[in-house]
Amino acid sequence: MTHQSNPIQGNITRVTAGFFVVASIIWWQTGPRDADAKAPSAPVVSSRTTDTIRFVEHPETFPIGWPTTDKPLVLENPFERDAKALATGAQLYIAYNCIDCHGAGGGGAMGPSLADGRWHSGGRADQVFESIYQGRPAGMPAWGGRIANDQIWMLVTYVRSLNGGRDLSTENFTGRTVERTGH
Repeated sequence: MTHQSNPIQGNITRVTAGFFVVASIIWWQTGPRDADAKAPSAPVVSSRTTDTIRFVEHPETFPIGWPTTDKPLVLENPFERDAKALATGAQLYIAYNCIDCHGAGGGGAMGPSLADGRWHSGGRADQVFESIYQGRPAGMPAWGGRIANDQIWMLVTYVRSLNGGRDLSTENFTGRTVERTGH
């Protein structure tokens, strides 16, 4: 039994291949270029900080004695004691819908409380910045690259002010045993 090729099928295959070649050439000549593509830019609130981020050292993740020659990068909040930035941070907290997950006063809703001093990923300014910038597993979206770093720092200023400087995780500790009965 000999195999005979179908001349119509061969012509269709050649026409289809030709179409894709022509379409590819046209797209290549008129399509978008990375250099020409303009990404939407985030609004700039202040020019006090540079909008660059590098990796922050987390020594708690390295084994004891781990050799390192890198100098740790310490992120500092440029708006730490700035009342205007605090007020802007409060507005951004509402505008970016933080209120839906973390509650009106940061008391928590489906997201954790920001007012009780119990920080899941650390409560220092640089750690809170990273949580907002990079997001966290189980629901916290990454805002880095979507909003300006200055705005993230203003959110950090506001969020860290919610507990009023108190550490509620130990405030009510008296040291005596509390017996719980009944259900």
